[in-house]
Amino acid sequence: MFRARRYRISLVFAVIFVLIFIHFSRSRDTSASTLSVPAPVDQPKTYPQSPPPAAPDNKKEPVAPESPSSHDANPESVSTPAQQVEKPAAPDSKPPQDLESDAHGQASSKDGSAAGQTITSPSDDGPDKGDGSEVPPYALDYHGHARIEVDLPETNRPTVHWKQVQEHYPLAPEDLIKLPTGKSKALPKVQAVFKDETTSDKIQRVQRLSTIKAAFEHAWNGYKTSAMGHDEVKPLRGGFRDPFMGWAATLVDSLDTLWIMDLKEEFAIAVDQVKKIDFTTSKRDEIPIFETVIRYLGGLLGAYDISGHKYDVLLEKAVELADIVMGAFDTPNRMPTMFYKWTPQDAAKPHLADVDTTLAEIGSLSVEFTRLAQLTKQDKYYDAIARITNELEKLQGQTMLPGLWPLKIDASGCKAATSQLNHEVPRNDAVDVETSALSPTPLHSPAFSSAPPFVPSSAPSPAPPVPSSTHTPSLAQKERPLPTDAQSYAKFFQRRDGGGLHMDAEPVNYDNVPDESANSAISGYSGDKACKGGLAAPSSKQKFGFGARGDSTYEYLPKEYMILGGLNEQYPAMYKKAMDTAREHLLFQPMVKDERDIRFLSTMTLTHPIAEQVPSSVNVTYEGTHLGCFAGGMFALGAKLFGIEGDLDLATKLTNACIWAYGATKTGIMPEHFLLVPCKKGEPCVWSETAYWNALDPNEEQRIADAEKAKEQESEDSSSTSSTKRIRRRDSSGKWHVIADSATTDDLINHDEEEIKQQDAKDKAVPHNVYVTQRIMNERLPPGVTRIVNRAYLLRPEAIESVFYMFRITGDNYWREKGWEMFQAVSKYTRTEIAHSAINDVTLEKSRMRDTMESFWLAETLKYFYLLFADPSVVSLDDYVLNTEAHPLKRPAY
Repeated sequence: MFRARRYRISLVFAVIFVLIFIHFSRSRDTSASTLSVPAPVDQPKTYPQSPPPAAPDNKKEPVAPESPSSHDANPESVSTPAQQVEKPAAPDSKPPQDLESDAHGQASSKDGSAAGQTITSPSDDGPDKGDGSEVPPYALDYHGHARIEVDLPETNRPTVHWKQVQEHYPLAPEDLIKLPTGKSKALPKVQAVFKDETTSDKIQRVQRLSTIKAAFEHAWNGYKTSAMGHDEVKPLRGGFRDPFMGWAATLVDSLDTLWIMDLKEEFAIAVDQVKKIDFTTSKRDEIPIFETVIRYLGGLLGAYDISGHKYDVLLEKAVELADIVMGAFDTPNRMPTMFYKWTPQDAAKPHLADVDTTLAEIGSLSVEFTRLAQLTKQDKYYDAIARITNELEKLQGQTMLPGLWPLKIDASGCKAATSQLNHEVPRNDAVDVETSALSPTPLHSPAFSSAPPFVPSSAPSPAPPVPSSTHTPSLAQKERPLPTDAQSYAKFFQRRDGGGLHMDAEPVNYDNVPDESANSAISGYSGDKACKGGLAAPSSKQKFGFGARGDSTYEYLPKEYMILGGLNEQYPAMYKKAMDTAREHLLFQPMVKDERDIRFLSTMTLTHPIAEQVPSSVNVTYEGTHLGCFAGGMFALGAKLFGIEGDLDLATKLTNACIWAYGATKTGIMPEHFLLVPCKKGEPCVWSETAYWNALDPNEEQRIADAEKAKEQESEDSSSTSSTKRIRRRDSSGKWHVIADSATTDDLINHDEEEIKQQDAKDKAVPHNVYVTQRIMNERLPPGVTRIVNRAYLLRPEAIESVFYMFRITGDNYWREKGWEMFQAVSKYTRTEIAHSAINDVTLEKSRMRDTMESFWLAETLKYFYLLFADPSVVSLDDYVLNTEAHPLKRPAY
């Protein structure tokens, strides 16, 4: 009897164990839900030109438009669409948000605002960890602009699906801006005429091509084995993560690369998986428009074009996705919200475009939507981006640096660009908002001469005043302490304000400069009478640059001209104005050894228009960024396409600058972000050890005075009794850190910062030559570099992208040799047993890996390496336009 009871107990424990195992297995399986949907039956390709759904019945009480920036002020929980089903939100409440972390792609807010704005990256004034130690989840960077670094929780609640809803601000078919038609212009040839290669050269080229292909297959097989159907593979531990929408980003992004590398069987397998992706649902309740368009939509269209239109499902899925994304354009001024709330209960509400959007996001949708309009013959896709182009054209000459656009733009169309727009918009029928100064006006470009200004055909009638729950965040709310545990990270990443932002974006207060207009809510909102203005620039401070947050808007100007077959003259005109300004104000030559004739593009911040010539209002950062390395290829393409004399030589210098940066580190890989010493314009640029050392220690007297003060402070502290004994150590960058004491861990985290600062200051009480020597050694600074802001390599493609363009445009084999050196270095230090991983510190030969492999590693970086050594007829630049994610879109024939 005792033995039977013992067996019963064992059986009970066994059953409990099995149930627990099944529970966790099901929990893991549910995250792959996008693959559980049955494959759709292929339908004939029919894309009727139908008008958008009619406006809501005016008899129904309309709801005040909700800014996509609106977020719950209480970031206590993470919301999923399924959770929203169980507990519907009140009419005046804001739905909870995703946990989000930001063109190229790689958006962080300086105050640590959370997801969707994302947390300040090391490349954005954040602290640098020179020891290769693991970067915390809030230290992210641009391109993944809308990545979630905190996994969303699993749920067994019902799945919510997107549904087509009636538009609140529809356009009549006759008001749509039509896709330019007619015979394409005979544009200048882009690619060089290549010479026949020798047998030995061909053997070497094919061997290198095979090595690059093997690297791709290694990473692809790692993804296929560990993460098929998910966004990304974890290249160190295995498994997957879904930092975007969970729609298999790496799979879709890699489609055309599989075809280009002649992996046709793998391509067919991938297409079968694409059929199972359900774009109508996700664990996230906001769609990051920019990332979705360049990766998913661009990936589907690129694969459809490069495979010769043999796989209809690719275009069908592109249409399915685009029709969901088009909901983001249903705003009073038809400018898109960059984080679109797709769930039915949110999509059905009127909403506004973002008060604080990023230039690269809103300006980099044109190529993909234009190609979709060409393939489907539907003007609505082209209309969506043509209106953005019109607004960018109008704004281009009205900024503090005419010709360039600031990195942050107000797209709301409202008179007052306020933080209150991040919440419900109050409505008051007695007060009308006058927006005539910002109202769109017809442009006179030949391609758009017949297009009328935007006038909604119908709109909801005014609603009774809605109680406003808006408030201005206090300083304490804006400056939250950094998280210290996993639960804190989840709350920290919760989006709060300035919505529609991605990595490297900044809060709505425009760099914390006081602005009276930003402190008052819109006095009244009355249906379609308000918020119909165009794009606007911040009035207090404007930042300009070609790196993070701005890059692909400029890149798309010549590319959109090519995809349109030269039938719209807006794009070359805008491009030439932008490049003229960039050459005059942003271009600089850095002081480096060996008299290398190279160029970088600086970043300029203005508080007054440049024409007013107020020296104190100009702040220039002389920097090199990996993201900015695309500029060499862009200048080369523009030089050939528009016949701009001298720009091909400039493209050579810009591309060689990034090649120099690759060769300047121990690993042979360029850092993400670093600062340089500029030479004076018009004067010989020669290396000066004295000038370089002075740049490394520009405030010697103040430095020593601060150090002496820190010593005195420590002496006073040591004379007082203390029950806590601190133990410190130096890291490899020379900084002191407390590693142990008698206090609790929380006490250490909260109270040791000031003491470490004092110790760092004390160490600076040394003569100039000693201080500079220590900096160079401890920070591992290459000659000419004054600071490495971000030491990481994130598997980025921009440098090899420009090398590829330079080779295809000039035919000079020099670029292939430099590209091969870059590939060898990147492959050596990023390869893992499973795939390839981003690394923390390119100045260390044994840097810690990040366990991340963004989809652009397969979509762009390895594709550009491969195309550099492929026969030049493969994806010829005279036949295709490569979008900012390197997806080949077919150019129209002429």
